[in-house]
Amino acid sequence: MRPARAGRSATVLLAVLGVTYWAAHTMLRPLIGPYVLAGGGSEQQASLALASFAILPTLLAIPLGALTDRWGVRTLLVVGGATMAVGGGVLVLPLGLPGVVASQAVIGVGTLAVWVSLQTVATLPQAADEAPRARNARLATFSLFLAAGQAVGPALGTGVAEVGGYAASFVVYTALSLVLVGLGLAVRVERPTRGPAPVPVLRSFRDAAAMVRVPAVATTLVVSFAALVVLDIRTAYHPLVLGQAGVPQWQVGLLLSVAAAAAFVSRPFFPLAMARLRESTTVGLVLVVSSVSVVAVAFVPPVPWLLAVLAAVNGFALGFAQPLTLALMADHTPADRRGLASGLRSTANRGAQLANPAAFGLLSGVVPLVGAFGVVGGALLVTSVASTWALHRAARSTTVPSAPGAVVPPAAPRQEPGRAPAAPAAVTVPDTA
Repeated sequence: MRPARAGRSATVLLAVLGVTYWAAHTMLRPLIGPYVLAGGGSEQQASLALASFAILPTLLAIPLGALTDRWGVRTLLVVGGATMAVGGGVLVLPLGLPGVVASQAVIGVGTLAVWVSLQTVATLPQAADEAPRARNARLATFSLFLAAGQAVGPALGTGVAEVGGYAASFVVYTALSLVLVGLGLAVRVERPTRGPAPVPVLRSFRDAAAMVRVPAVATTLVVSFAALVVLDIRTAYHPLVLGQAGVPQWQVGLLLSVAAAAAFVSRPFFPLAMARLRESTTVGLVLVVSSVSVVAVAFVPPVPWLLAVLAAVNGFALGFAQPLTLALMADHTPADRRGLASGLRSTANRGAQLANPAAFGLLSGVVPLVGAFGVVGGALLVTSVASTWALHRAARSTTVPSAPGAVVPPAAPRQEPGRAPAAPAAVTVPDTA
């Protein structure tokens, strides 16, 4: 009975961690652009503040993933939550644009550490003989709780800002980050088994490059990048373009929560879609529908019901992206390098959150914000078609591994001489009174 009880406790704790993390992250991101504009900043300065969130994480995601493989996830969870809290504290101080930029850089590193840890645990097999369909159902359940946090966060952040001002929202964000620290301390995770000569963290970039040579892994990173561009447009640039159209801030927050709620509803359909459709077909539908719906917001009249429909369509389509890329990564990377794989995926995600503001910042100096939406949307459609074709071609030219965690030879990351494969990490929660 005790192992089953511990397993259920671990599942609940992981779900609470996911809800808290995404509620904190999504409550803050939509506030940064309007906050800079409210302080007299320009659209270019708002884009700079948004891009600073991703600069350091883009460089550090792979080493942090390697550290997760070496140390386990508990340390990264606690340190990440504490770093998020420090960044939130900096935001509360009246330091102007430099303070906002610095806070976003710090918060970006903290959120990266927490997210790499969470997705590492989620993608590890729960049993040696876990079937792909069972794994997909488990990832869908995990993503369901993440979507709950994504649904709560935007409405919470904009609602608190509407009532108590931006500073009040920043205080709430800092408090949620400290809750993450407490939850992280309650987790006990067995470190993965490793050989007598563990791979140095500084060599993680070479190992990551070897992993990317697997075509399915490279395509998964492109898909994850494109999906995060869509999500970042929704959370960071819909508040700006809708604000210019005269939509109140509380309505913008509500629309973001509608999209996140639709993602929540879509998650249970993910295992069915994976069982009935080809991976490439699922990827194409997800990226094309989400790209078109996210860009259309800038071009349609700001009618509440129409904006709500677009938000729901976008959220439902994009709700498949997270479990889809996690499943693809789990299929094509070894279990003892899953942290490194999570770091690679996070590099793509943070790269999207860096490239997106950079593109909008540059384009907004030449064309109106609506025009920037059109250019970025066109690039997204091209990327969607290319990644769908690449995944279809990779599926035809390689043999799909029969067990989660396997890698298509000979392109798999190189194994250390004499190093035995790592055992799956088990998440347990101590029984304490």
